This record gives sequence, C-alpha cells and structure tokens, in this order.
Amino acid sequence: MSTEIFGNIYDIQKFSVHDGPGIRTDIFTKGCPLRCLWCHSPESQTFGPDVAYMDIRCIGMKYGAMCMKACDRGAISEGPLKPTLKGDDEITQPIIDRSKCDTCLKCVEACPSTALYNTLRRVTVEDCMKAIRQDRKYYEKSGGGVTISGGEPMSQFDFTLALAKQCREEGFHVALDTTGFAPTERYMEILPYVNLFLYDLKHMDSKRSEKLVGVPNELILKNAEEIVKAGGRLQVRYPIIPKLNDSKENIKATAEFCVKIKDGIDVVQLLPYHRLGAMKYVRLGKKYPMSQSVEAPPAEFMQQTLEYFLSLGLPAQIS
Repeated sequence: MSTEIFGNIYDIQKFSVHDGPGIRTDIFTKGCPLRCLWCHSPESQTFGPDVAYMDIRCIGMKYGAMCMKACDRGAISEGPLKPTLKGDDEITQPIIDRSKCDTCLKCVEACPSTALYNTLRRVTVEDCMKAIRQDRKYYEKSGGGVTISGGEPMSQFDFTLALAKQCREEGFHVALDTTGFAPTERYMEILPYVNLFLYDLKHMDSKRSEKLVGVPNELILKNAEEIVKAGGRLQVRYPIIPKLNDSKENIKATAEFCVKIKDGIDVVQLLPYHRLGAMKYVRLGKKYPMSQSVEAPPAEFMQQTLEYFLSLGLPAQIS
C-alpha cells in the first residue's frame, strides 16, 4: 500500500499561509541536490540525520553531563558558562567537535531537555495523512491544502508521489515546492496529482547558477516549460539576492522567461532576501555562507522590480 512507503522529513508545519493558496499543511522532506548560498533551511540539505543543538533548551552539564558521557568518540566537551533565561543562574554548555561526530545520536537520546535533537523524522505516508486530515475544515474554508516541500521532494520521488496520490484521493489540494532539478519524466508522472507547482527560478545564466546554487539551470528551465506544456500550473518564485541575482540583466531574463510560459503561471512571487535561517546554521555547527554585508533589498528596489514584471502582463507580487 502507498501509505506504507517511508520518507525522511524534518518537519510538518500546520497553518502555513506562505506556500500556496489558503491555509496549508507543509510536509518538509530532507535532501536536496542544490546548495544555494542563501538557503534558509540547512537541515533540509542532507538526506540523513543531523545532530542540532538549541542552546535555549539546554539545562546545563552540571546535571550529570549525560550528553558528554553518552558520546563514545569524545566529540562533546564542557563549554562556556551562560546565564539562564531567568538570569538567576549560569549553566555550562556543551561544545560539539563536529569532526569527531559520527551522528550515532547517542547524545540526542541522552539529552534530558531535547537541546540536542535529530533533524530527521522517518515517517510513512499514513503518518503524514493523519496530521493532514486533522485540518480538513481549514482547507475547505480557506481554499488551502497540502504543500510537499523540502529540501527537494522530488529527490524522494517514491514517497512524494505516494503522498501526492493519497492526498488527491482524499480530495486535498496539492502543491509541490520544487527546485525543478529532477528528471523531466518524474514531473510528468507526478503532474496528474499536483494542482500547483511552487517553482524556483534562481538565476537565468547557467554558469552563474552553478556557482550560486551548485547546479546548472538548463534542466530547471526545460522542466518549467514541459510542465506548462502538459497543463501544469506554476507559482513561480524568484528570490532576489542583492549582489548575486538582482542585476538588471538577470531580472530582465527572468521576466522574459516568465512571459514565455505565462499561460501556465498563476503568480510570480518576488521574494526579498532575508537572514532568518542564519541561526539554523549555528545549531548545526555550520558557517552561514552569506556575507554579513548582504542585506535585504530596499523596498524601493522591490517595488520597481514588481512594476517591471507587471508591465509585461505578469501576475506578480512581492511576498
């Protein structure tokens, strides 16, 4: 049965209003072939488990240092003192030597406060459906549904296909949030079960794309065209990153490509860059790839870009 197919996810988010129409339940899958410099969900990049540390949950190592004792590889040691939230005490935080960590997860199992946690959740399609069915009334009232996101959900194709099928069988609107970087035949296979593709366009120059996100863009652009030809609907997403993809040339090329596939586009979302995911890198012991000098694009610039897209007859908005 399709409901017995397993997938790796990192979160199920309810009452989302940013990933498709209406109120939605987002299923976030793990694993992505891209490495966007501005990625705000680094836990989504890997297919397997990650040990993350959320210091705000930590009760300190004076209560037995169970995480350190559980680690066979000596990857955890005592770190600095830090005031508690109440400010009436100090706790000794752990330091994780990531070069020694083999992701055995023994420290996670030993942590009494879930300050150390595994980003991976192994689930079946039915596990996801149980969460989805709870909010049917909200979808019906708002015109919402289910969004399968990531990572890149097409990288776990069997799971994503089975989940999309099950959702459609039960009458739920399905949106698929994708980078477009997967075999074309897979998009054709899943298309009958997807009402809307949330589709990223990150850079129109292939060499520049490879430098910024780790892959060229020919397949991405081809898949967008093929989805539209086959009758699929797109919600195009253009993240605008200052100094990286906000040149006049790239804005013009992006808009012209959208005009080319205009008949299949419901909306073009212009997404201003933000740094909201930076703390997630800290939790994973990774360095945030973006320079501190890169800030959100000015509101005036975003408005000018929006007016340009609208002048071409595109249904654009700033999101």
